[in-house]
Amino acid sequence: MRSFRTADWLIVAAVLLLASSPAHAGWVKGEFTSGGKPVNEYHCVPKGNGPHPAVVMLHGASERKDSGNPEYEKMCGELADLGYYVEFIEYYSQTDAVGAEQPLRMKEDFPIWLEEIHSGLDTLDKNPAVDPHRVALMGFSLGSFLSLSAGAIDPDQIAAIVEYYGGLPRALQSGAKTMPPTLILHGDKDVLVPVAMAHRLDALLTENKRPHEMKIYEGANHAFNFPELQIWYNAADAQDAWTRSTKFLAANLSKPAHAK
Repeated sequence: MRSFRTADWLIVAAVLLLASSPAHAGWVKGEFTSGGKPVNEYHCVPKGNGPHPAVVMLHGASERKDSGNPEYEKMCGELADLGYYVEFIEYYSQTDAVGAEQPLRMKEDFPIWLEEIHSGLDTLDKNPAVDPHRVALMGFSLGSFLSLSAGAIDPDQIAAIVEYYGGLPRALQSGAKTMPPTLILHGDKDVLVPVAMAHRLDALLTENKRPHEMKIYEGANHAFNFPELQIWYNAADAQDAWTRSTKFLAANLSKPAHAK
């Protein structure tokens, strides 16, 4: 993977330092391997017979290796209720936790995290409960940078991307020409990942005639959809973003496997 400028990573980090919680019903811990090493994950399985469309959720930066928290559990359960097989990948499994103040560590570990995510997608492809042609990525901050990077490098396994307040690294922007359908959600007062990154991604996808949607929330800061971060949380924007997310997933994951 090509190197990234240190300056890029100074605005990648998200401060999602939320405490993990005990597993709830439907939030099941599992594991897959990447490069012969274990990667932890949590998954929520929908009712009914598969194969189901799937959503892979990717957390933001955190100082904890176990980044799962009640809000991710809630999203996992709600998506499963809508008929999606949902997997939350703990991509810090093979590295130390990397917080917002460690951009050099992000640059160093980013390829490892991408490989873990790729292995997770490969594992889902072999899961009889999942339709491998209908798998989306949903990322938050650092997780969005990873989602978009995965889509730029190898879009064949990804049917759609929902990205919250992230961006596409400069070194991978040539990959915009083959990006899967993408939903961009960002606040215009984001102090960690400037809204200019959303507009840059929008311009790249428009220039390359790639299907995408964008919603910029006026006055919204980073992580505006996480209630635990009261200083940034905006309930109305959070609900609107979630509604847009589920509609986008439905529109892009509704086709049967043979239609892709």
